[in-house]
Amino acid sequence: MLANEECPNGRRRSVDVGGLALALENRGLGHGWGGWDQVQKGETRYAELLYEMYTQTQTTVIHHDTDPLPIEIPPETRTRLIRGLDSWHFEPHKLPDEEVLFCAQILFESLFQMENMQNDTGVSLDDISIFLKHLRSLYCGRNSYHNFQHALDVLQACQAFLCAAGVVPPTSILFRDGPWRPDKREGCLVSSLGNMDIFTLYIAAIGHDVGHPGFTNLFMKNADAPLSALFNGKSALEQMHYAILIQVIRHHGLGSLLDRPNGGRVFRKTLAGIVLATDMSVHFEFVESFGLLLAGKDYPLSHRKLLLCQTLIKCADISNPSRPAGVSHYWANALMAEWDCQASLERLWQLPPSVQPSETALAQVGGQIFFISTFAKPLLDITAKGIPEMQQFADQCTSNLAMWEARRLELTSTKEVPPPPPPPPKTVAPARSPADFLTSFPLTLPTFALSCQDYLHPAGEWHTYSPSSPSSSSSFEAIPDNLLGDPSSPLVSPSPSIGSASFILAPRSSSSSLCTNSTTTSEAAVAMRAAYKAGVRKKRSFYSRSSWTADLSPVSSMTNLHAAGLPKAIVSHSTHVGAPNSPYVAASPGEKAPCTVGTVQ
Repeated sequence: MLANEECPNGRRRSVDVGGLALALENRGLGHGWGGWDQVQKGETRYAELLYEMYTQTQTTVIHHDTDPLPIEIPPETRTRLIRGLDSWHFEPHKLPDEEVLFCAQILFESLFQMENMQNDTGVSLDDISIFLKHLRSLYCGRNSYHNFQHALDVLQACQAFLCAAGVVPPTSILFRDGPWRPDKREGCLVSSLGNMDIFTLYIAAIGHDVGHPGFTNLFMKNADAPLSALFNGKSALEQMHYAILIQVIRHHGLGSLLDRPNGGRVFRKTLAGIVLATDMSVHFEFVESFGLLLAGKDYPLSHRKLLLCQTLIKCADISNPSRPAGVSHYWANALMAEWDCQASLERLWQLPPSVQPSETALAQVGGQIFFISTFAKPLLDITAKGIPEMQQFADQCTSNLAMWEARRLELTSTKEVPPPPPPPPKTVAPARSPADFLTSFPLTLPTFALSCQDYLHPAGEWHTYSPSSPSSSSSFEAIPDNLLGDPSSPLVSPSPSIGSASFILAPRSSSSSLCTNSTTTSEAAVAMRAAYKAGVRKKRSFYSRSSWTADLSPVSSMTNLHAAGLPKAIVSHSTHVGAPNSPYVAASPGEKAPCTVGTVQ
């Protein structure tokens, strides 16, 4: 956007940016940010990105506003979905898109059967219904993993964990009348959660990946994307998810949750802390903090409750290895397909590789074994110590780990060369084309991509996946060899996803507009690469800036840049590095926090 262009509020952009830069100067913020020594340049550039973040977030939410009518679920469908939601063998990827939305609505309906839930939250189910419809439209349906199905999967897992602990009712409560009261047991850790804590966890679970572009924090850091620069490469995607989620909440008359005098700040702080906990770069520091809680460290009550909510969403976010084997394998394949697309984009733009999807059956099995034994199982095991009712989920994770280890033994002990896998079925539609990535939230993309008018990807460089009919296992039995043997087995996606989340830029100059022309030449790709190389600046320090939000959380000081690209299903090995602290508060150059980082397999 040019400096003299009009803004949606009627003022010129230069007025807003200039005023913001002046405010930053008065507070001593922005000096040295982005590697600029000059005070004015640092503060101005920081102000420009803050302005863009605010403007693009508002534009995104308004552009995707939907039908303001509540969700209506046919009675027979409601009965079937209620019964399915109480099963740990839940498979949202097999449901039509409308039923995925219905399931989210049903989970909130069952939550509102709790005594005083509506009074404590101050919102109605109709408000929640419209909020869910809008939120779904902001998830990218082209993502094979980070889509609204995954959001529902995480929400259902949170509900299953809390239901097992007697804190929330099963969805079958909707077959009965009358309010439901939780089983408050003295000395039970999870019983400390109140209605607002649980409600905030539900909101965070369904919105924790909203607007996800289909690539990682490390990808954005390597591409010098504005969003990564704005947050110093620390939990940039999670910060974006939170910002969009807040705007959607306010857009649908739920602003009372954010603004009420006695609880608004607590709600915002808790919501931010839960969403930011899903960044895998904070995993090991978080596990350490939760271990201290179990060991009796005297945290304030608000801190203990936040740690509990963060534990639950982290367990839910990486719950796939604790699902029945067939369901677990589907999600592993879904993530691999998404990473294939990211790897192709990195090759196209000549970015440093940040993901290495497994190309053989043995590599895929090894990645699963590493991820489960390093991340999922230790997290579930320590959580079960604080919430004993979750031991059943830890046991299923252990069972899946044994299955993968048996499969690795089989692959390494055989002397016969396995036959080549059959050719994949004919592709119905590409998972994501390079041009499709240009419809992502603008600040997640490198500036050279946004300024290119003609875009082409060379033939043969792009990976796709092929939707097929549902076929995952319906029992706890091990995955058949022919399923495990082909890491590129097609994903189950019976219907195209509605949530397509095509983001648009707020008014900008023509040189910064998104390109949508798919009929392009190889010279354009070369030009993009050249523009990228020419546009990269050497920045000496990112650590002298302060963030634009004041909300703090226990986990917000645990971010590790090098682990920002950690997968949630496949990783290989770990090393120890140091990390600057909070993504919300500027880190001093000398401050470090030990953490363990996994690299992709």
